[in-house]
Amino acid sequence: MRAGEISRIAVVGAGTMGANIAGAFARIGCDVRITDLNQRQLRNGIRILESSQKALVDAKLLTQRRAHLALERVTWTVNLGSTCDNVQLLIEAVSEDLSLKKRMFRQFDELCPKKTVLASNTSGLAISEIALATKRPALVAGMHFWNPPHIIPLVEVTKGKKTSDATGRLLMAIARRIGKCPILVNHDIPGFVGNRLQFAVLREALHLLSEGVASAEDIDAAMTAGPGLRYGLLGPLRTADLGGLDVFHAISSYLFGELSAAKEPPALLSDLVKRKKLGAKTGHGFYKYTKRDAKKTIAQRDRVLLGFLNILKKERARS
Repeated sequence: MRAGEISRIAVVGAGTMGANIAGAFARIGCDVRITDLNQRQLRNGIRILESSQKALVDAKLLTQRRAHLALERVTWTVNLGSTCDNVQLLIEAVSEDLSLKKRMFRQFDELCPKKTVLASNTSGLAISEIALATKRPALVAGMHFWNPPHIIPLVEVTKGKKTSDATGRLLMAIARRIGKCPILVNHDIPGFVGNRLQFAVLREALHLLSEGVASAEDIDAAMTAGPGLRYGLLGPLRTADLGGLDVFHAISSYLFGELSAAKEPPALLSDLVKRKKLGAKTGHGFYKYTKRDAKKTIAQRDRVLLGFLNILKKERARS
């Protein structure tokens, strides 16, 4: 099976990730069936997809006509059996619970055609473990979209111990077909690649804040006004190349030993969670938020990301 031949997609889970994954495939002309536990969750998924497509239209990354046609290609149902019937690719986007995912994949294995590729949107759970629930581990892989999935280009295609090379290549090609920037994760390690990089930075940021080296605002500013700008185009390894590996080697020789090597969440973070200060969704985390503040910050984030995405596409088209 080739990526260009895939036209029937199933998505399980109609939350932010699932709804937007369904939209990505519908926008390239695929017929998509998406399922969840009840009609309320499906209605919420429809609202999520409509809102995301409006943002893409407003950013001139999608025409109104294509947005309308995409919505018409998505079938919303609570019937898992009909969702799985005759599909070529199924993408699971349910809660990050290994036991739940294994139960679901056992059902997918029974309900889907034998040649259907089964992919999980997990952000770090073991693909090899999930694949054990099926009789087709060679056709099981990770396909981790990043949030917000209608904007962020990255998709991590992760191979389990028994995932075939052909399955990995197919999912890479499918991700490119829907306009994403896929990477192949050859070893099924916790956190894959993206989250390992993200949490390495978060660990050091938490250490700096805990030690009183700088305020939360200044730590964030150090990233957004400094390396964050470069990483958006270059990444850490090309940045090192351009800066000079001799320079980075010299800095590494005295700095690596000073960086946080914490093996568990620091007390600062654990205390916030214990006090239910969970960030924007509860109104207080490292910053304070009203509901209006949170919506404004998310809208600003998405506008900037969409603008940056436009610039990146133009730059890559030139190279």
